Amino acid sequence: MTSDEGSSVGRGLPTLLTLSSAAFAGALTAWLGFAPVGWWWFPYLGFAALAALIARAPTVRRGALLGFAFGLAYFLAGVSWVRVSMNEFGGMPLLLAWFSAFLFCAFLALYPALACAFATWTRARSPVFFAFVFASAWTFAEYLRAHLFTGFEWLSVGVSQVGPFAPSVIATLLGHFAMGFVVLAAGGYIAAAGAKSLAEANGAVRRRAAYWLAAAQFVGLLCFLGLFGLTGNAFTSQSGKLIQVSLLQGNVPQSMKWEPEKFVQTLQLYEKLVSQAKGELIILPETALPAPLSRIPPEYIEKLRGIAFSKNANLLIGVPVEENGKYFNAAVSMGVEDIQQYRKVHLVPFGEYMPLRGPLAWFYANLTIPMSDFTAGDPAQSPIKVNGQTLGISICYEDAFARDVLRTMPDATLLVNISNDAWFGKSAAAEQHLQLAQMRAIETGRPMLRANNTGITAVIDDKGHVTQRLEPWTEGILEATVQGRKGATPYSMWGDLPILLICIAGIGIGAAQRLRRGSATA
Repeated sequence: MTSDEGSSVGRGLPTLLTLSSAAFAGALTAWLGFAPVGWWWFPYLGFAALAALIARAPTVRRGALLGFAFGLAYFLAGVSWVRVSMNEFGGMPLLLAWFSAFLFCAFLALYPALACAFATWTRARSPVFFAFVFASAWTFAEYLRAHLFTGFEWLSVGVSQVGPFAPSVIATLLGHFAMGFVVLAAGGYIAAAGAKSLAEANGAVRRRAAYWLAAAQFVGLLCFLGLFGLTGNAFTSQSGKLIQVSLLQGNVPQSMKWEPEKFVQTLQLYEKLVSQAKGELIILPETALPAPLSRIPPEYIEKLRGIAFSKNANLLIGVPVEENGKYFNAAVSMGVEDIQQYRKVHLVPFGEYMPLRGPLAWFYANLTIPMSDFTAGDPAQSPIKVNGQTLGISICYEDAFARDVLRTMPDATLLVNISNDAWFGKSAAAEQHLQLAQMRAIETGRPMLRANNTGITAVIDDKGHVTQRLEPWTEGILEATVQGRKGATPYSMWGDLPILLICIAGIGIGAAQRLRRGSATA
């Protein structure tokens, strides 16, 4: 498509119509493409629609606005559940909580705006180059979103592909950003090739043929990816013996979790569940014991250890720990083996620590979240070793970040996540969190064990399949047998470097083409 063709078509479309179309595509992509709906094929259509709009955008400013509209609706539809923790559990007035969630989503939408502005500026004429540049710019922007300001990796495009492509060679080789790159490149190519064919078609017959050609290309690509994704994971092997695990889901309501009068009731609940558990490794959720370990009655801890000894088992307990006046969100193991701990490294801003206290004084004045002043743990902590396995532990949303899980590789033979998604109520957050955990299992070739206060407690195999799960918002014990794995997938060795180099190449090619055309017309 030539720049003149794109400009003329773009000028013929009212700005409001194109922006609303982009927003509609963004909202549907997040809502239908990710868990809990999980129509994995829908992101291809959603990003094809966005690519078609920005390919016709007459100016870079219009491209940026289209990206922002798509991104704002995408994040509002996908992660506006952040307002639940602020309103229902943080005491913030509902309207202010929604306003804060809107600002958060608007900030996240700046990344798509940047990517779409660049894709519009380059004006790549070939459908292949347009798809390459579009996918490179968006994926690079996603990488920035995952890292800048501590990062937010939720709704990364590649994670939407967990269902049909698990086990996915693409994710095992190059990670979830590469999975997203494939989706974006396919959507961009379909949009650009379809538009070019329609622009060159004369008459209804050729126009229908162009539509069918674009559809055939799309279906063919999906079939290829489906076959490619089913080739399996051959990079890891079994480690140690099968072990019996018990994952506890206490279902303690967030509204009562930190109430002093409910403290004893919570301790009694987990004592009962530990007594009923049958596994040799018993895992409790994040902050299952809702007070620093030093303030838990010593006789209670000894009782739990006694129960573990009677079962020849080990416990992994989510509990805060205190040291030299600092508090850490931790997982503590105890039982037949020595006491060990993991302290959470990647803390949640505004939930576990409070950044920018000066500029955001208005925000903190309306927010009261218990245990929101944690200290980050050392990234170089020794792993917890129990039952002949080495545990790659993540707490809460750490497993949403590939880099946090890769930090435990290749030593870890089992991935373990303890969490408390009750903070976000009965929203899509819990299903989305499970989907992220599935991607981490695929990328590392390791089983993932998840113990979550209100759900979703689950066992995920090394291919990303959920083999067992408890219903959310129920009290229960998930009993399972799991096999640890050793070895290193290419992604666990290389990380995001290969896909970053691909994206930088795409951005560089796009910029070079644009500058070359600019110098030729000067």
